[in-house]
Amino acid sequence: MPIDPLSGRAEAIGKLDPDKIYIENVRSALGVSTGRAKQICETAVRRGLFDRYVEVVCPDGAVAVSARTESELPERVHCWQEHEGQLQEVELATMALAKATFYRFHK
Repeated sequence: MPIDPLSGRAEAIGKLDPDKIYIENVRSALGVSTGRAKQICETAVRRGLFDRYVEVVCPDGAVAVSARTESELPERVHCWQEHEGQLQEVELATMALAKATFYRFHK
């Protein structure tokens, strides 16, 4: 008999941001492995419950931009970097920056 990963987790699940659901948050809320959390999210995508997005992360950890697919991301993004004690806006190549996948409840 399969175990229901949602059993007893309604409060934790209810605290997830419906517009930015990260695999790590699902893993923590459900008490499952990272692989299982990703499987749950991808199953939700296939069933039309979630939409998958990708975001570009600046070196300081700020999100520069997000889109449904990597091909929809701009070639360059603006980030802030400290230079000689001052914050300066810099333009960086999207392909050189970290990307993160997140999910959103399908509307």
